[in-house]
Amino acid sequence: MIAKIIAALILLPIAVVLVVFMVVNRGDVTVSLDPFGSIPQLSFEASLSILLMCAVLAGVILGGIGTFLTQAHHRRASYKRKHEIERLEREMAKQDERIRMLEEDRAATAAGEGSRALAPVARAA
Repeated sequence: MIAKIIAALILLPIAVVLVVFMVVNRGDVTVSLDPFGSIPQLSFEASLSILLMCAVLAGVILGGIGTFLTQAHHRRASYKRKHEIERLEREMAKQDERIRMLEEDRAATAAGEGSRALAPVARAA
């Protein structure tokens, strides 16, 4: 709860400043993609606020892609651990079934019945 209040206290003034900046800078600016200025076809005019929002959006997208790529080893390790846990759970279930059969065999032997403990256990596919 406190983290949300602190985030609101920080983000609210930033949002107000951005809105005021966008309203004040509605005018068009010339953007040139030619570093030497010799080709006038590589320039265009656009609102400064729109250019700023496009730059922020591009930064968020590129940052998200970078974060996704740098965390690939964590996802891979998680995937391996998940499958290892599933394998161990299957193995534990087999062992529990084997223990149950041995306990039933012990009870049957005590009662004078035949043994089932040496019978092969059906494997799960």
